Parts: sequence; C-alpha cells; structure tokens
Amino acid sequence: MTPGKDEDKLPFSKAADVYAFGTIWFELQARDWPFKNQAAEALIWQIGSWEGVKQVLATVSLGKEVSEILSACWALDLQERPSFTLLMEMLEKLPKLNRRLSHPGHFWKSAE
Repeated sequence: MTPGKDEDKLPFSKAADVYAFGTIWFELQARDWPFKNQAAEALIWQIGSWEGVKQVLATVSLGKEVSEILSACWALDLQERPSFTLLMEMLEKLPKLNRRLSHPGHFWKSAE
C-alpha cells in the first residue's frame, strides 16, 4: 500500500498505481532500490513524512526532469499525483537520445 491520508477503501487506486510506477521507474533509471537496508519502522517514517523521498531524490543524479516526474509520482497528497495521461505527456517531453533505432531486418542483412 502506498502512503496517503485518504486512500480508497479498496486496496488499490489510480494514485497507488502512479506511486508504484514511480518506484519501478526509479529502479530502472537508478539501477538500484530507492529504500534499502533499513528497518521497516524507518521506512514507514521516511516515506510517510516524505523525508526519505527527498533524501533519495537528492542523492541520485537522474536529472531535473526525471526527479520532477518521480517527485510528482511520489507526492504525499493523492490529488497531486499525475494521471497516467499527464504522466505520458511528461515522459514524452524528456530529452531524447540521438541513436538509430534497431530494426530486426538489419540483423538479417548483416548476417548474410
């Protein structure tokens, strides 16, 4: 369950899904867990007070845009978390890498 004062009575919500997406996206970007090697009580306090979230975002160099998206996904106020539609818009605005897309057909030609 994700932190939030007014969680739905159901064990899941769109706000919880956005929080979970932010956590998974952090793990993919940072190649590490956001909170590790800590007692459960410490984790509950850090996430619930947002102190741990601020610390995680401050210690990992993921870039301003990525940190802003993570901060929005992990917002304590459920109403402040973006919808997935808005999240997609935020992700599409991220700087693009200049690289050629691989196409399966290219592999066949190089093998011949």
